[in-house]
Amino acid sequence: MAVVWLILKGIGWILLVLLALLIAALLVPVTAELCYEKGEFSAALRVLAIRIKLYPRPEKPEKPKKQKKVQKPKKAKRTPERPQPLQTVDKPAEKETAAPEQPPAQSMQAEMPGQKKAAPQPAARPTGKAAAQPTQQKTDKAQPKQTTQPKPEKTLQETLDWVLAWVRTGGQILRRLLEGFKIHHIQIYLPVHREDAASTALTVGAVHAGLGASFGVLQNFLDLRMEQLVIEPDYTGEHQGQEHFSCKITSHLIIMVITGVWALLRLRKEKLI
Repeated sequence: MAVVWLILKGIGWILLVLLALLIAALLVPVTAELCYEKGEFSAALRVLAIRIKLYPRPEKPEKPKKQKKVQKPKKAKRTPERPQPLQTVDKPAEKETAAPEQPPAQSMQAEMPGQKKAAPQPAARPTGKAAAQPTQQKTDKAQPKQTTQPKPEKTLQETLDWVLAWVRTGGQILRRLLEGFKIHHIQIYLPVHREDAASTALTVGAVHAGLGASFGVLQNFLDLRMEQLVIEPDYTGEHQGQEHFSCKITSHLIIMVITGVWALLRLRKEKLI
């Protein structure tokens, strides 16, 4: 009994350790690093101190191909020709014809021509349940098959309610999912160049206004943390092609798991799945 208790205790400790490791893995932050600079895009994934480059993938060095040795064709050995034996034509054997033997029953009938052939007895008629079965089968075949009634089609109001329920539930799920993401270390450098100085200045003001309004709207749904925003008027055009954008997106796996479970329960409650 003590041995069994020790085994169960060991299994329990192993399960507790695995559960603790799983919870720790779900609580570890996962960060995606995005960068666009000089017309090139790059993406990487960072988990604690481990950084994995996602795009562009590093090119693997090509292995030198081994040169195959050219094999010389082997000379075929000549075999001496053997004299072919003379073919003899066999005459077909003559088939012997034999009179077919009569079976014993036919021979007995031939020997006694005076006896009359026995008349065939009529088959016995079925009685009782056996006689009623064919009539029951005929009546069963005569009954018409029951047709399944088609399902009633959804009305326009029911279809609209279903679509609105999906939109409403999908918006709530997306909002909860985006709340678990944090976009930080946002850096933007954008040189603006136009034909003359006046149009360049006007364009810089319009870009400032557009980016400010866009960030104000996005902050209602996302956790945005701007680090640097530079919109530089490039009157000479020497900074063209030096645009830069970079950010980091951080989240936790446990938030995604909780959001997924909540989404399934919500969809089942709304009877959408």
